Amino acid sequence: MSDQRIGFLISLSGFDGAGKSTQVKLLSEYLRKKKKKVLVTEIMFGYFLLKLLVRFLRSTTSSLPGGPIKRNKSFLPKLWFIFAFVDIWVMYIFKIIPMKERYDFIIADRFYTDIWANLVYYGYIPDFAFNFFVKLLPKADMAFMLMIEPETVLRREKEFPSTYYKEQARIYKNLSNQINFILIKADQDPKEVFMDIKKLVG
Repeated sequence: MSDQRIGFLISLSGFDGAGKSTQVKLLSEYLRKKKKKVLVTEIMFGYFLLKLLVRFLRSTTSSLPGGPIKRNKSFLPKLWFIFAFVDIWVMYIFKIIPMKERYDFIIADRFYTDIWANLVYYGYIPDFAFNFFVKLLPKADMAFMLMIEPETVLRREKEFPSTYYKEQARIYKNLSNQINFILIKADQDPKEVFMDIKKLVG
């Protein structure tokens, strides 16, 4: 596949500790060795026009200017997902599509679906809207989901409490049921994980 596509968008999704950044690094190195023009970006895990409003989002839950946002339990802030959905499509049309014209491959370290997972975890989208609208998000040409058990992540890192990883695992499992991801078992050695990805990318 890597010899046949131009402007090909590959995304790697999964919750914290799944090994996305490691696989992005290995994949980009592999494609560059094949003389491909590659862009690695995290832009698809952030806001575009709404960047300036994130401070307001934090203020609704009395969150600090930096670090994690406190989980929201009020109704009105749950409507944030509407603005986020529009923002995602504006970014995709005006930022990502032009990128695809300049590179052979764009590798997204996390994707819009990961934003959606964060929105539901932090309480900025109702559950019913999560399942419906996630299907309407822009799609990568090849979307990988790194599936890993929370216990494995906890052995690798302790950045968050165990409850965080367990709930994230539940959200991402739901995501994998809603979107046609290529599921990759990420509990194994990173080099073995990459071999699974490499076979599919070509």
